[in-house]
Amino acid sequence: YINIKGDCIKMSLIKERKVENIELFYDLIFVYAISKISGLIHHPNNGIIEPWTFISFIMASLVVLQEWLYLTNYLNRFGTFNLKEIIIMCINMGTAIYLSNSINLDWVQNYYPFNISMMIMSSSVAFLYHCQVMKKDFGEKEAVHARNVLLIVVTLLIICLITGSHIGMFIGIVTYISGIFLPIVYRVQFDRNITNFGHLKERFELLTILFFGEMIVTITQYFDVRHFSIYPFIAFITIFFLFETYTVLVNKMINPDQTTRGLILMYSHFFLLISLGIIISSWNLIGQDTNKTFLIIFYIIGYTGFYLMLFVNGIYLEKEKRLDKKAFLEISGVLIFSFGVMFIFRQNLIIGEFSILFMTFSILLIITGKYMKIKF
Repeated sequence: YINIKGDCIKMSLIKERKVENIELFYDLIFVYAISKISGLIHHPNNGIIEPWTFISFIMASLVVLQEWLYLTNYLNRFGTFNLKEIIIMCINMGTAIYLSNSINLDWVQNYYPFNISMMIMSSSVAFLYHCQVMKKDFGEKEAVHARNVLLIVVTLLIICLITGSHIGMFIGIVTYISGIFLPIVYRVQFDRNITNFGHLKERFELLTILFFGEMIVTITQYFDVRHFSIYPFIAFITIFFLFETYTVLVNKMINPDQTTRGLILMYSHFFLLISLGIIISSWNLIGQDTNKTFLIIFYIIGYTGFYLMLFVNGIYLEKEKRLDKKAFLEISGVLIFSFGVMFIFRQNLIIGEFSILFMTFSILLIITGKYMKIKF
């Protein structure tokens, strides 16, 4: 439809958009990249994951997810999947693979591969936004905003490369923090109609589903017929309960037909995926020389992060679908009880694993119960 105000004519175009196969392929590449980054926290040092290692994991994950989001947002708002866009997608996928395979804890060694890769991906998406600006068409103001943010990031990355690793390392940290949060703090009068929330929600759902699949692939190595253990079975069922809880709340209960920019959906999923990475890393730490107290704290961080980021998306639920105070008290009680049992019996991992199984199943029942009341 067309809104006319004074001499200004504004086209508000809300398109039905389905996820294309090449977008799924693109998502798969970035899930691979995040899983490779998760490898940073798979091996303890003196029984723990050192703070700098953990911070490196968080920062690298956020930066790669933000690069995924840059192109995802462009395709959501303006994508037609023409040859130019497909070529840019292929360039970004290849660069993401190169970047993920070069990541380790020696950031001086990673410095140039990482920054060059990020510059290529940011520049390519900035080019797409610039082409959209040149059309002088619907969404020009929003395209200018996105292009300018990316050009700031690219400029800072060039400075990083010129100054070298000793000085550029600090500039790089500022660059990546800016890249993550500039879209929020760089104020512009944003037309929410330009975002197809249904398509955006589906992209994040598919990215999360692929990550759950990556979690399953990770634990398959522990299904050993020669050395039977109950741990991988518990881990598998736990992943299923987490997946079903996510599916019911996000896929089934959130209405895709909303007019919103979707910022909470975007950034909550960043930390939700990072939390899943922490959970799978906790399972990897079990068979190693890991401090038991640290391991339980690591578990608690992962599961707390997952559920907190999941329930933040309740802002997109219609009023009658939102969890009431009673449901949140029940969920809080389950979490506190389960975490307490895990911590008290931290020397007995089998009790901790069954406590997690109880926790994930109980929360799934609470969410499913709410969904069934609405449906019927």
